[in-house]
Amino acid sequence: MANLTQQFEELENKMAGIIIRLRDYQQVVDGLQQRNQELLCRIEAMGKEQDNEKKQQQMLSITQNLLKKEDTTEIKKEINRLVREIDYCISYINSK
Repeated sequence: MANLTQQFEELENKMAGIIIRLRDYQQVVDGLQQRNQELLCRIEAMGKEQDNEKKQQQMLSITQNLLKKEDTTEIKKEINRLVREIDYCISYINSK
């Protein structure tokens, strides 16, 4: 009987140790999930920042092209072309 009690106590101690380790691992998992979410948010923010930089680069390129043209007629043609392109995009979006 004493042997059975001793085995039961050993089993109880092992289970308590397992429960403690399980809680520790759960905290680690929770921390990793939180870190993962933070990193996903950073990736999304960096993607948006990259898109903004591309748009700014396009605007800079357009501006530089316009400044290179000395003749106002050429500048007006380029502006008209850009306006037509914008109008086309707007009409495309409205048709959807």
